[in-house]
Amino acid sequence: MKRSMRVRHIFRVFVVTAILASGLAPFPAVAAQDGSLFADGKKRLSEFTTEELLSRKMPAELLFLPTAISNISMPGNRAGIWALDALDAVRYGLKVDLVHDQRYDDTLCTLAALSCLQEYFERYGEWNMAIAAYLHSPAVLNACLQSGDSTLLLHTLTLSDLSQMKKSNYPSSLEELSTIGFDRPISLEAVTFVTGISAAEFSTANPIFRSDPLVPLDGYGLRFPNELAKKMEVDSLYAVTERLVLAREAEVLKKQKQAEEERKQTSIVYTVKYGDTLSGIARKHRVRVSDLKKWNKLRSDFIRERQKLIIYK
Repeated sequence: MKRSMRVRHIFRVFVVTAILASGLAPFPAVAAQDGSLFADGKKRLSEFTTEELLSRKMPAELLFLPTAISNISMPGNRAGIWALDALDAVRYGLKVDLVHDQRYDDTLCTLAALSCLQEYFERYGEWNMAIAAYLHSPAVLNACLQSGDSTLLLHTLTLSDLSQMKKSNYPSSLEELSTIGFDRPISLEAVTFVTGISAAEFSTANPIFRSDPLVPLDGYGLRFPNELAKKMEVDSLYAVTERLVLAREAEVLKKQKQAEEERKQTSIVYTVKYGDTLSGIARKHRVRVSDLKKWNKLRSDFIRERQKLIIYK
């Protein structure tokens, strides 16, 4: 038991010390998406979270959980400042798919994470257990409880650990961003061409958008550095996107025509003889009946004597 307590102490000291030494604040200043609770940029996410914790009668120490999470390895498909599991995010109304991921909306992620922690507290009746369920999943916690294995609880964060994380000075704000609204798909290539920023830089500022082309989502726009946004109009992004689409379509048509020409050069014309069947001709020339029908625009297997059939090799 003494050895287990020592392991637990070393683990906590390592995590908490690393966080304090890095000088991290519980939350950075945020530049939120349109429609977010902090679109005016005047309120820090930490202030909102503190008020939410107070209104929900949740422990104030939970304010530091995102900072603690950022310093430990988390299992599963998790994202956002609260490392919110995808299934939990969807349960609490967030959009998570191949096109958009609202876990990267810090305000929505915070609301969902706090609701999830509340749910686990109601289930287990203890905040340390709720934190363990959030960090490791209820299934893992239940398995440990049923087996009597306390290893998980010895190696997880508690309210006591979070209380050691004193509120340090906030780091200087990141470069402020402006939001440009859009109502139809925009190519990521168009964004990089017009703005000169890299795809990686754009994705860092706009993690909610996951696909290419970028698909509009109500309440969200594209975020760019202020100076860049002042010089840019969304119509220019639409125009470049349209040109890129037309260029790709022309390239596809060109390749299709080239393929058709190559096929014509390797084709033969077969004259149907008495007693021939479409399946017999296909076997003889080692092609499929469906291909014969497609090449010759046949609606059925019926063929007639002296009919000409094109066969591609």
